[in-house]
Amino acid sequence: MGKLKALIFDCDGVLAETERDGHRVSFNTVFEEKGIQANWGVEEYAKLVTIAGGKERMISYFTEHPGIITTEQLNGEYIKELHKRKTEIFIDMSAKGKLPSRVGIKRIIKEAHDEGILLFVCSTSHKESVSELLKSNLGDEYFGWFTDLFCGDIVKNKKPAPDIYNLVKENYNLKGEECFVVEDSRIGLLAAKGEGMNCVVTPSFYSFDEDFTEADLIVSSLGEPDLSGFRIIKNNNKLNPDINCITIPSLRKVLE
Repeated sequence: MGKLKALIFDCDGVLAETERDGHRVSFNTVFEEKGIQANWGVEEYAKLVTIAGGKERMISYFTEHPGIITTEQLNGEYIKELHKRKTEIFIDMSAKGKLPSRVGIKRIIKEAHDEGILLFVCSTSHKESVSELLKSNLGDEYFGWFTDLFCGDIVKNKKPAPDIYNLVKENYNLKGEECFVVEDSRIGLLAAKGEGMNCVVTPSFYSFDEDFTEADLIVSSLGEPDLSGFRIIKNNNKLNPDINCITIPSLRKVLE
């Protein structure tokens, strides 16, 4: 049986449905505040969400739609200013409880903590955004159980590059096979597998149609014992197909 030492979460789309209901809304709010003639609809944001990083998304969009902001603004500090304000708006939304946790997140975090498994987040989102989301949805005690948060521009190459997951291995002397990652997107899956980590995918609103061939397990969510609606999308034939949630013993079973 493989030894499970670390459980690592992506943030957006994994901890909560933040892309559609949080980041997209925050971007549109700051655009309105600044008088920028842009409003990202749900379908349009589906294309932008494949780009890792909020600043990178704005640069890509404004480059493809010249004239909305000036070349000087695009290439200067203006994008950073927009992103800073967008982050403030997102944090405020999280603090007000507008971005609830996805099913099963709080339960499996407690399971991992109780069994001495290290807990991490690896995300391109701003660290303060991730921290506020965790604190608001889980409480200070649960937040304190996380060993480390690897967030934002901490690495030069963002997902699908595996750099952010390599940091976890290097900083905490872990092997890839000792880590289980929870991701929701193909770029996140590729980043995790690029470091030899195991990966369970819980597709989010924007990622249900993506290719998750390399995943060790794909489920509709992490599920809860007393809730219906849980579905195994891809099983490695090690798990009972009649289970109603993913638990730490479930993940260990996958490692066998």
